[in-house]
Amino acid sequence: QKLDIQATIEPTFFAADQEILITYDVSGTPAAAWSDAWLWTWLPEQPAINPESNVNPALSDPTRTQAAKFTKVVEGAKVSFTLSITPTDFFDASAPTITSMGFILKGNDWGDGQTNDQVVSITDAFTIRFSEPATDFQVFESTTSFGVTILSSEPASITLFVDDTETQTATDATQLITSHQTIDDGAVHVLKAVADNGDSQTETSFSYLVLSEAPNLPVPDGMVDGINYENDQQATLVLTAPTKRNVFVIGDFNDWSLSNEYLMNKDNDRFWLSIEGLTAGREYRFQYVLDGEVRIADPYTEKIGSPFDDPQIIDEDRYPGLAPYPFSQTSDAVAYLQTNQADYEWQTTGYQRPAKENLMIYELLVRDFTEERKYTAVIERLDYLKSLGINALELMPVTEFEGNNSWGYNSAFMLAADKYYGTEDELKALIDACHERGIAVIADIVLNHAFGRSPLVRMDNQGGYEAPTTANVYLNTAPTHDFNVGYDFNHESTYTQSYVDRVNTYWLTEYKFDGFRFDLSKGFTQKQTLGDIGAWNAFDPARVALLKRMADHIWSIDEDAYVLLEHLADNEEETELANYGMMLWGNRNPAYRSLAKGNIRSLDNVFHEDMGWNDPHLIAYMESHDEERVMWDLLKNNTRSLSEAVRRTQLNAAFFFTIPGPKMMWQFGEMGYDEELNNDRLGIKPTRWEYLNDPIRAKLVATYQALMNLKTQTDFIDPQYYTHSSSGSIKWINLNHPEVHIAIAGNFGKEAQSVSMKLDRNGTWYNYLTEEEIQVADFQNYEESIPAGGFKIYTSQKLKNYIDQDPIILSLTKDLENQHVKTYPNPVRDHVVLSLADDATYQLFDALGRQVKSGSLPAGNAVLDVSTLADGLYVLKGIVSGRNKQPFSQKIWKNAGNK
Repeated sequence: QKLDIQATIEPTFFAADQEILITYDVSGTPAAAWSDAWLWTWLPEQPAINPESNVNPALSDPTRTQAAKFTKVVEGAKVSFTLSITPTDFFDASAPTITSMGFILKGNDWGDGQTNDQVVSITDAFTIRFSEPATDFQVFESTTSFGVTILSSEPASITLFVDDTETQTATDATQLITSHQTIDDGAVHVLKAVADNGDSQTETSFSYLVLSEAPNLPVPDGMVDGINYENDQQATLVLTAPTKRNVFVIGDFNDWSLSNEYLMNKDNDRFWLSIEGLTAGREYRFQYVLDGEVRIADPYTEKIGSPFDDPQIIDEDRYPGLAPYPFSQTSDAVAYLQTNQADYEWQTTGYQRPAKENLMIYELLVRDFTEERKYTAVIERLDYLKSLGINALELMPVTEFEGNNSWGYNSAFMLAADKYYGTEDELKALIDACHERGIAVIADIVLNHAFGRSPLVRMDNQGGYEAPTTANVYLNTAPTHDFNVGYDFNHESTYTQSYVDRVNTYWLTEYKFDGFRFDLSKGFTQKQTLGDIGAWNAFDPARVALLKRMADHIWSIDEDAYVLLEHLADNEEETELANYGMMLWGNRNPAYRSLAKGNIRSLDNVFHEDMGWNDPHLIAYMESHDEERVMWDLLKNNTRSLSEAVRRTQLNAAFFFTIPGPKMMWQFGEMGYDEELNNDRLGIKPTRWEYLNDPIRAKLVATYQALMNLKTQTDFIDPQYYTHSSSGSIKWINLNHPEVHIAIAGNFGKEAQSVSMKLDRNGTWYNYLTEEEIQVADFQNYEESIPAGGFKIYTSQKLKNYIDQDPIILSLTKDLENQHVKTYPNPVRDHVVLSLADDATYQLFDALGRQVKSGSLPAGNAVLDVSTLADGLYVLKGIVSGRNKQPFSQKIWKNAGNK
């Protein structure tokens, strides 16, 4: 619960390196019953600086929270909590960095509630402020009288002005106390306080008006909610706020002050105002003031400014040119508007999306994919991803979320791209570069819920960033299901439906996303199932209708757009949604984790027809962002060596990617990523790109590469040619395509077994991965001895296995010696010698496919200097001169420690 209690601070004005006493008088409140209380505090202008004590004392080392623990003082009926701190010591920061401090009181290991946010200014300069009223503007319902208290940091002449008319003066004083009778004439009135100490002057102001009804004027034709750009000097703002009487606009264009010129017109439940006289191309920040109480940014803004997040973004130069947040002028998020914006110039035209049934999706979190944590860094690795055989990226949420370090599911502004990862144009460039390579881009969208910073929440809520009230037309006051996080959207509300449609339309058209993955889609319902997960999973006709409505709108904008659901509901409901054209996540992580450990599990539910679905719309996955990693489970809980664990995960891959239908993998699954998820579930995880230089893991990468490209580069893996047996420890798959017969057999058991390969003819067969030839004289009885965790893939025609293609070459078996080229030593320390039959030209690539050297080499024993290169895997490709122009390809392992 939130308690509306303000602290007093002694002294009233203080410097950052000065000790202060914080006192909360909690008499007569629930906090009076608390036995203990702690301070949670932050620096609004330096959010990256956090005191060590900002941790739950029940879950941490008590020495960390001791400095933040209040002393409880009971004096008869008076109960208070007191704490002395020096800000510079408490934050371990220098005085110049601390200009304001925010804080709250938390009770009894944080379980019994807290106070509302409070922010105080910190300065050792001569200054003046209103302590009453406590805000910089206010709207009154009717004529009234209110107290006025003005405080000066040192003795001075203090003068109060009302609308520039001097009304009262106190000389050689540190305070002026009076009262004011409001003026009810529809105008905004300003109380200004000026202090003069003989050497300098300082001033501050407070503005108010007595509430009047907004002018009733119809919204101009063609105006949609949000920011409508009419020309280079004018924008019309539209806000749907059915419970509000009065909305003002404040921002850079009016010095963040109330003004009747910026009182919005009202048209039923919509407010609107045209802002004129704007400078073309200039960015303006602004907010709406709702009934004089709540400040929100526009819900449809395409860019926000955050007092919590922007300082870190600016400090790390993640969004070049970002204006500092206007701390001295307002609070909470601000929206941006800018006329005459330069359009992004798309480079890729004629792009064709992969068919639904052929999608090979790579789920990616920009934050954890590279150490740079930027869109631009993802672009640099697209050739690597393309070489793996993927044809779609699924980006975990990139819409503005709360904070900078996040998975993105704590959504706040759904039409704004999060600035922590880079600029809007950099996100578009990523999508553009993907399309250039034939890779679709799917946006993970969060529409089950919104978090407290969302303007849709704050429009009607319990204060601050707390829960919505019954007046809120977008969100429920309480969730309808047990798995909800944040605040639950009411998808039956026409207001919510309009918002959902705008969000989806925007990302399809402005950013050219190819479709969406909807997080927690099973929550798109008003059916109350709290406490009964089974009822939540059961068939829900209303939910089905809501999802069909949403999908129909998406397809009206883009008829081929992908609609993916994280649904995980009863199969009856999933079947209806799949048959309607939507695609559904299929979590098969438990089965594949168990199989990798040598247990017997069926894989029937990896194939859509085994689910009773008409179309291949099941997106099965062995891992997603939500599941513990198979490799971690093997190495942590199954005591397997890395080599054995890689072999078991290769077997999983062989019986995953060759099953018809779309598939998804989690980033770095191809390397056998083995960092634990739930030791710090939402925390930053190491990237482990160095795994590409591990020859054992390289075998797993090669297996993924070969199998995924077999899926995306051929039409052999098709339901009409597919037969399988997935029960027992021995499993097999046959793909009897007219051009080639593919036979796959695997031993998921714990002992070697003789296995029938299910071949259909005698003659020469080929091992798909190693390209070895197998002579078969009796195909009906042909068996192979397969070790535990092993598998075979045989093809009736020799197929390209894609392992040896640029930009990354990771062979499953030992390098084949080129008869016309020999290299030694390997691994190499500083120089590699090439024995060449003739002159040659060469290119040397690193493991990400980037060219690091090139040139020509003489016949004989040519020496190639690699001393300046980093340790790791490299691929040497070239052409030997002479009559046949022989190409060659060799892997080289650079190891500076090699003797």
